[in-house]
Amino acid sequence: MRLPGGCCCMRSNGLSDLSVPRKVLIICQYFVPYAASVGGVARVVHLARYLKDQGCEVNILTSDGADFGDLGLGELLTGLGVTYLTDPLKRSVQNSLMRIAHHPAGSASVWLSRLRVVKRVVTSLVIPDLGLFMVPKYYRAAVALIESRGFDTLIVSTPPHSMQLVGGLLKKKFDGRLDLVADYRDSWNGSTIFSPRGTLASMISRRLERFSLKRADLITFASQPMLAKLSRLFPELPLESKGLLMMNGYAGEPCPVRVASDSVDLRIGYFGMADDDEKGYRNIEPLFRAIAGAIKTGIAIRLCFYGSLRLSRIDLKDFPFVEANASVAHDEVFTVMQGMHYLLILHTDPASSDEVITGKFFDYIKARRPILCFSPENTEAARLVKQWQVGEWLDSQAPERASQALCSLRPRDYPALLDDELVSSFARNGQYRKLFEKLRGAA
Repeated sequence: MRLPGGCCCMRSNGLSDLSVPRKVLIICQYFVPYAASVGGVARVVHLARYLKDQGCEVNILTSDGADFGDLGLGELLTGLGVTYLTDPLKRSVQNSLMRIAHHPAGSASVWLSRLRVVKRVVTSLVIPDLGLFMVPKYYRAAVALIESRGFDTLIVSTPPHSMQLVGGLLKKKFDGRLDLVADYRDSWNGSTIFSPRGTLASMISRRLERFSLKRADLITFASQPMLAKLSRLFPELPLESKGLLMMNGYAGEPCPVRVASDSVDLRIGYFGMADDDEKGYRNIEPLFRAIAGAIKTGIAIRLCFYGSLRLSRIDLKDFPFVEANASVAHDEVFTVMQGMHYLLILHTDPASSDEVITGKFFDYIKARRPILCFSPENTEAARLVKQWQVGEWLDSQAPERASQALCSLRPRDYPALLDDELVSSFARNGQYRKLFEKLRGAA
């Protein structure tokens, strides 16, 4: 059983020679060890590893920041070249978040709330995002690498979407010497999260995105709705012929089938970041209140967090069923996941939910644990959960209804997660192979 895919034809030139390994430069602003979570870097790390294993020379151009360690991904970096640029703004923001995390709960809430306000104000003044200040530095560094090392393929993976401007500028300079792949982990102007507000700001942002898309030879995207939105935004561009669906997938082999915890509590695990920002898309408060309502009916639930839980409005002491833990290294996380009865996907902003299918979805499939998707119904992850019958959907827009659904939730088997062929079809390498074939010049 295979996942759906897209099709495209890479531009044919002298570089598309099957006898010559590709020399690939990947640009991304976040990479280990200067990234707070696995979710923000896993796609690039595993893609770089896959291309390296296929015989390509691979170098990542990224920037420094606060050191969060290798997140358990260190072994995958062997043989990869990594160039780090100095990024004072990114380092300052990350260091601030790390300091806040070590403050007492009350003080941390105040500082986190202030930081959110400052970030919103500053971000609203910069189009498309704060990474814009680093575009000249990335451009100069990439030019030097391409000219000295002879890179023939450039992959720009975003967000932050300002990095796509670097790709467009490099393609304009090198043209026939360089194949440009614009990799969208999230939409730019097609997303309410990243699209600026206001007519003038929106017009400028779309012109910047058009500049980059027009020059891309190939556009890869993490979920199907992204291409449809791009096509509506830029009907004058031949995007259908350039588009390739390259979902995230999971790395390695699927986990063996294992019985979940025999705890009397229904254990729900979440891995990653969450907050209580009412205007954000990872607002955990509605789920907390839905679970609290369900517990009043007699069901025992334990919500286990592994990662960064940034709370500025609510007090964790008011929700005793929540267990907050530090992040788990990637090489250990699947053992922890398999001890849960359900694994949580969280997305609470309906305006930006249609394309959402996080890397967690695939890791949860690998762990063979049922997924609990707390989101609006139009979320791509919710659609896949229902399509493949690998878990349950809870309506984040109707907490009372979600609470009622939680009341009837019990540990049980989902036959789809026992199907080796189906589970294997969600692996990363099958997705990356489609890109590699395009890079080799396959039609």
